[in-house]
Amino acid sequence: MLVRKVVIAMDFSPASSKLLNCVQELVDNGLEEVVLVHVIDLRIGEDRSIVSIQKETEEKLQAVAEELKKKNITAKISVLGGFAASEIAHIAEKEEASMILIGSIGKSILREIFLGSTTFDLIRMTTTPVLIEKYRKDEDEELQNICISKFQKIVVPVDFSKCSQLVLDEIKEMKSGIDEMILMSVAEHGETREEVERILEDYRTRLEEIAEEFRSLGITVKIKVDVGLPSKLITTTAEQENATLVVMATRGAGLLKSLLLGSTSDAVSRHSKRPVLLIPCGK
Repeated sequence: MLVRKVVIAMDFSPASSKLLNCVQELVDNGLEEVVLVHVIDLRIGEDRSIVSIQKETEEKLQAVAEELKKKNITAKISVLGGFAASEIAHIAEKEEASMILIGSIGKSILREIFLGSTTFDLIRMTTTPVLIEKYRKDEDEELQNICISKFQKIVVPVDFSKCSQLVLDEIKEMKSGIDEMILMSVAEHGETREEVERILEDYRTRLEEIAEEFRSLGITVKIKVDVGLPSKLITTTAEQENATLVVMATRGAGLLKSLLLGSTSDAVSRHSKRPVLLIPCGK
């Protein structure tokens, strides 16, 4: 089950604190256990000792864990030292977590530009599904979750691969909360207009077959096919449809390939204003 055991990455920033707003919906969909994780970056010098920092961090996480326990959620904490992305990926694998929940805003804009944010380093190296929360600022310039009901209206890109089928199977296992989904496929530019139309018609037919499975579960399904750059069309569709989440597969192409060539999942994660759930299709 996708949300059975969730690692929540916390750095005590306003963004990470807002991740706790997502917990109740996860409970409604089968959440059983939470692992609260904080990584102390040993590369950054501190005036205090690592031991004192660790103790203070553990106390903060324990306070959060106690609040979760009041809601009958099993919660434990883990304070680690090292490179945040790799440590979060490691603890998720060690705990056999079903998902990692993390925010997309780092503490420093400059740090994100020059070093790469923890979130985007994480999605390149982990084999655990990652739910990336997104935020907006209210009238008082305070961060707010884009949406609390993440699974209410989801955009699901489909390329008819085994990876896409894995994503669809995971969605079918969700207990509740999905009212509507937009199934979409994107074709590359063909040699002729007739060829493109033939491809799009084939995509529509195959998407309709998938849609019927979800309609039988009581979910409203919309079909969308288009031609162009997949990442741009996916993010644009999510905005136009006022979606609450984009759910897609990631093939874990590896750091070098991702840096040099880019990938659809990486681009969507970076540019989408809507939360994104990435499901790796294999180690």
